[in-house]
Amino acid sequence: MAKFEFIKKSKKKEADSPVQQEKKKDIAFNKIWSIAGDAVDVADEICIEIGEIGEAGVSGIFSVGAAVINFYDNFAALVEWFLLRILVILGRKLHQLRVRTIENKKDLIKNALILGAGCICMAGVFAGATDYEYSYNGRPLGIVKEQRDVLEILELASEELSQEYGSNIVIDPEEDITFRPVVSYGKEVDTEDDVLRRLTYMGEINAQASAITVDGKTMVIVENETIAEQVLQDIKDLFLADSDSTEYEYIGFVEDVKIEPCSTKLTNISNRTTAVEKLRNGGQQATEYIVQSGDSIYGICDKLGLSLSELSAMNPGLSETSMIHVGDAITIQKEVPLLTLKTIEVSTFAESIPFETVYEDSNYYYQGESVTSREGVDGKASVTARLTKYNGETVEKEELSRETIIEPVNKIILKGTKAVPPKKGTGTFIWPVQGRVSYGFGYRWGRMHDGIDIPSSTGVGIKAADGGTVTFAGWSGGYGYAIRINHGGNITTLYAHCSKLYVSVGDQVFQGQTIAAVGSTGNSTGPHCHFEVTVNGRLVDPMNYL
Repeated sequence: MAKFEFIKKSKKKEADSPVQQEKKKDIAFNKIWSIAGDAVDVADEICIEIGEIGEAGVSGIFSVGAAVINFYDNFAALVEWFLLRILVILGRKLHQLRVRTIENKKDLIKNALILGAGCICMAGVFAGATDYEYSYNGRPLGIVKEQRDVLEILELASEELSQEYGSNIVIDPEEDITFRPVVSYGKEVDTEDDVLRRLTYMGEINAQASAITVDGKTMVIVENETIAEQVLQDIKDLFLADSDSTEYEYIGFVEDVKIEPCSTKLTNISNRTTAVEKLRNGGQQATEYIVQSGDSIYGICDKLGLSLSELSAMNPGLSETSMIHVGDAITIQKEVPLLTLKTIEVSTFAESIPFETVYEDSNYYYQGESVTSREGVDGKASVTARLTKYNGETVEKEELSRETIIEPVNKIILKGTKAVPPKKGTGTFIWPVQGRVSYGFGYRWGRMHDGIDIPSSTGVGIKAADGGTVTFAGWSGGYGYAIRINHGGNITTLYAHCSKLYVSVGDQVFQGQTIAAVGSTGNSTGPHCHFEVTVNGRLVDPMNYL
């Protein structure tokens, strides 16, 4: 069998030349081929010996085993030599590198120092220009030098927000705040004061609040449960009477009202006053406005506090050119509470007892005339009743007791029974108002006074001086409200400064009929009746005809 021997050579003090290195490589290569040839020869021997097994029998088996062991020993020696050879070559390379390093030691140190300094400078510049963009729930707020500039201020920001809004506001540094490295060169970097200001003035911050729900629908959100309870109590106080004479048997909302915790944005939270106003007037209810005499489209808008476009939206087809008539119904939206407070109370209160009107005949007045002889006065009663109210409006009343305190005084109206005289001139006049003449006919204060003035109290009836036809009834400049009557025979009378007119143009009146009421309209210094008489188109002194 072939044997392999390995001789470990000592290291040379000097490196081999290239020619020597190539020569050694050839020797090693040839040796490897020689070993490989020996291995092939061994393999052939094994095959021959295996072939002889049949002839040799049991003794042949032992011979094959010996051949296999011999082959393993030679193969292991080859592998060992190969590995040692690799280590020798690696050692030589390291030795050469060491020699070169020693020869170029100064240059290497110099270059290393320059490279290190450059790296340090670049790292410093990058570190100096790299900061952190901080965001709240994905919304960028600003840039800071260090993350701790934000994290250290979160607790203070939460306290200030909670104090300002009255809510339990907590900014979670792990869930709410995120950071992203950015190059801040040329950008503004926030201080801690800037961070606090940005956080406390940001309405997108989440807050724990309390929602007031009505029939499962959120109507308003307030700071906390205490405020929510105060809001509901404020709504109740709007309709509750603070009186010793009222005892409440039930107070509650018709709707299903609950206070529930919720998480929301700060901008969704209402203060106590705003919440009360929204619950009080936040609803809309359709109602009707009935057109009255003198109404116009723009007049109705002014009266209802609406613009023309808003009114048109509620009434399709309605415009500024639309014709409206007295009695027409126009749809409008009225503000109503979002909550309905139901109360059942037992109250004792004063209630008016309406007076009655009594008519009495009087032969002092003409037929068709009615004169109030005595004004009516309501009585008063003390009533105890059980009242059911919705938002302060009584919807059901159960009277428990009643006691009259003051009896009502009936109104008495006298109805004339005297025969009506002819509604035409008789040729004689009566006084239109009873009284003393304050200014007569003629010149007064440098100008002509065309009639006589009879002072009286406002509202006293003015009677027609004679029968005839009303030719004018209305406003007449300095005369104020006035009436002119044609009595026939080219005779007319004028009644001026009236407060009310009871007749119209074309009416036939009889002597003594009440045609107006004393007043002080127009150019007047006090309530009186100015009375004129015209004959054949010329003013005459009325005193000559009374």
